[in-house]
Amino acid sequence: MIDPVSCSCVICADSSVGLDAFDQQTVTHVERFGRSVVMVPEDETGPGWAFTIGLHHSFGSPEVAMFGLDLDLMRACLNTLADAIAAGHPMLPGQERDDVLEGFPVVIKPVHESWYKPLFGAALWFYRRQPLAFMEMVWPDRDGLFPWDENCPSGVRELQPSLWVSKSEHAPGPWAQLP
Repeated sequence: MIDPVSCSCVICADSSVGLDAFDQQTVTHVERFGRSVVMVPEDETGPGWAFTIGLHHSFGSPEVAMFGLDLDLMRACLNTLADAIAAGHPMLPGQERDDVLEGFPVVIKPVHESWYKPLFGAALWFYRRQPLAFMEMVWPDRDGLFPWDENCPSGVRELQPSLWVSKSEHAPGPWAQLP
């Protein structure tokens, strides 16, 4: 765990009194497992996503998000990455990792803070501040092409936002329409 003086989360600030069930579950998971994974299901406005809360508190690491795959698969990938971070294998911006998604590499990209409020409100609540370090774990298509590769299918691009650019500069689509 990092020094509580540098962590402003609800655990370190002892602000966990009167939490609703979701918030209490988040605190419990962070205390027990070092992180909690929040899953946002797909709906009529766009694809689902999942993200961690607690990696900074527990390991001094940025939080991480993943988009556009099955929720259970994204939770498994985020937990696998969190376990690697806990074991001393940090994630870095631009890093390609082959220890997360079986048979495919993923790339870690930094998240522009303009995305925090529309996508990661629960993490902002937990840490009680912004900005907070977030990374996006980007996955390739079946041929290993990432959304920024020339021949990557548009479906793969649409399922994953480009969070490394500001929300105002993002390409049109469901992600740019978030409030």
